[in-house]
Formats: sequence, structure tokens, C-alpha cells
Amino acid sequence: LRDWVLGVCQNYGFNTIGVHNELAVINVPRPAVPYMQPFRILEIPHWYKEIPDENFVDVFAPKFMADCDKLAAEIAAPRRNDPYLLGYSMNDCPLFTEEDCRERTDVIGGMRREFRGIGWPRRLRNLGPDAPGKEVYVRVMKKIYRDNIKDFNTTYGTAFDSFDALASAVNWRPGTELSNANETRDNVVFLLACVDRYYKCAFEAIRRHDPNHLFVGDKLHANTDCVDTVLKTTSKYTDILFYQMYGKYEVQKFGLDRWSKIVDQPIINGDSAFTHVGESMPFPFGPIASSLEERVDWTQTFFREAFARPEFIGWHYCGLFDIDNHLEHKKYRQHSGVMDTYGTPYPGLREAIKENADKMYQIATRGI
Repeated sequence: LRDWVLGVCQNYGFNTIGVHNELAVINVPRPAVPYMQPFRILEIPHWYKEIPDENFVDVFAPKFMADCDKLAAEIAAPRRNDPYLLGYSMNDCPLFTEEDCRERTDVIGGMRREFRGIGWPRRLRNLGPDAPGKEVYVRVMKKIYRDNIKDFNTTYGTAFDSFDALASAVNWRPGTELSNANETRDNVVFLLACVDRYYKCAFEAIRRHDPNHLFVGDKLHANTDCVDTVLKTTSKYTDILFYQMYGKYEVQKFGLDRWSKIVDQPIINGDSAFTHVGESMPFPFGPIASSLEERVDWTQTFFREAFARPEFIGWHYCGLFDIDNHLEHKKYRQHSGVMDTYGTPYPGLREAIKENADKMYQIATRGI
């Protein structure tokens, strides 16, 4: 397996192993390929069919910091001197914003997607007065409403006689009225406090046990409003802007333009690819090209345009093999790879990826 994977890396010009791969065998018995190490202190990724409310843990509780430190001792401490480790990445597109969480058509094309999770604002504001997260929520609301409970009641249609009464209220507002501009604003402000605490705890825990490698943070979902909402907060702790976005370069360009003005950090697209329809791949995830030739063209265009940007330093291509409709869980949606189900490279695609990978530094320094 090791020899085969290293051969694939050479044949395609892949020079790192992305965060979704649990392929430690590649660097055993000796290191061969730089890699990213998962650090999953939370389980709130966008692709889970269901996420229990309890997964949106109270990040303000002392236990969360202790859990971060315990995981860092297990994962980061043994790797602190690994020269092939690039950095630590957390969740795969965590459910942060209302747009991340809500029921909707799949953001990269497809059938209706069920509601995934309640999210931090709704989870923590409905806890009891003994929860540290509820205490922070009330403090944030008091600041927003200048300690005026009547104005708070106007927004939410409630009848609290004080913010202490709000602190004691359990399950007082399980849903969010998306058309209520003040409520959505309040949720964003509190969400950023939650994200800040989450990142601070994880970052400090990793740094205590490994001061030598990058902190990448979550792979942020750029097909929603997530990056634009949380970037100023997450970038206080991260060394890289690590995002996922499915779209042609002309679609991704506008986000890259915005984000590069907000933060002065290198940028990696940690999960993206282009697809085309095949006999056992009638409806693949991602932007669907009309032919293999068009898919190759989209791939080349993205590579050459993105890597010509001064801030863009990496692309984790997804995925390796076609996962086709012969598998029950892929009956309605399939996942494209650079090879078909039997490991046969798509003609033209491998050559295009390898050619551009070989010219990566030429593209990055001069453009072509």
C-alpha cells in the first residue's frame, strides 16, 4: 500500500497528504510525505446526517479546556519534533452559522438536505443558569442591549423582567426567526464569542504540547457564509486560512479577493474538485462538467489562476477513486476521483494535474 500511494503521489505531482487521509503507513518505517494531523476536539462537521445537540458543547466550561489539553497531550506531544508534520487541522466544515446549520438544498448541488444541528447560539442560550455558556450569553446580550431588558424583549417577544430572569430561563427559544434581523445579529455576535473561545482553547493546548508546527484550525465552509462570518475571529489564532469551496475559479475568485484583504495569511483550499458524469456516476458531487475534457480544462484553469495569486499556497484535491452508485450510500450522489472505481486514471486529467504541479513554482512566481 505504501509503495502504491507513493507511486500515485509521484505520478500526479502530489506533494502532501491532506487532512482527510488516515494513512500513517506512508511515513512508516521512514517519513516520505508531509502531512496534516487531525485534531478533532468537536464533532460538528457539515457532512454528518445528524448532529446531536450535545455535540455543541459548552466551550466556556472548564471541562472543555481540560479536554483540549488531554487531546493535545495524546496527539500533539508525540509529534512536536516531526519534520514532516505541516500542522493541525480541526473540523471538516463545522456548523457555525445559521446558514451552515439550516435545512436547505445541498450547497454544491443536489437533493434537499435535512437540518443538521442546533448550533452554538441556540444550544447555549437555552441552557440553565449554572452553565458557563449561558452566563456568557446573558453578558453578551446585556452589552448589546445596553442593559435594557425591555429592548431585548422587543426583539424576542418575551416578557422577562430582568436579565437575571433570562439567565434562569431554560429552553426559552429553541428556534431562530431568520427574518428577525436583531435576533440574527445577536446570534452572530454570540457565535463569534463561542468560536473565539473554541479556537483559543485548542490553540493554547496544542502550543503547550507542540510549539513547532502550524495551527490550521477548521476547514471553513466557503460555499456558505461561514468564512466571511468567522474569519476575523479564527485568524487571530491560525497560521493559514484553510477553506473548502466547490466552484470554478471564477466563482472562488471573489471570495479569495475578499479574504486576502481581511487577513494577511497564506490560503489553502483544503477540499475541492471538479466532476463529470459517467455510467456509474450519474450525479456526482461538485461542479459537474459536460465532459471529461471540460473537467480537465476547469482543473487546469483553477490551478493556474489560484497558484498565480501571491497568497494561495495549496490545493488538497478531492478525491482519489470514484465512489460510484454500486455502493448503497452513493446510490443517489456519487463522489468523483482522479481515477475510476478500478484505479484507472482518467486520460488527460492525470497529465494535466502532473504538468501543473511540476510548474507550480513557475506559476506562483511569474504566472503563465
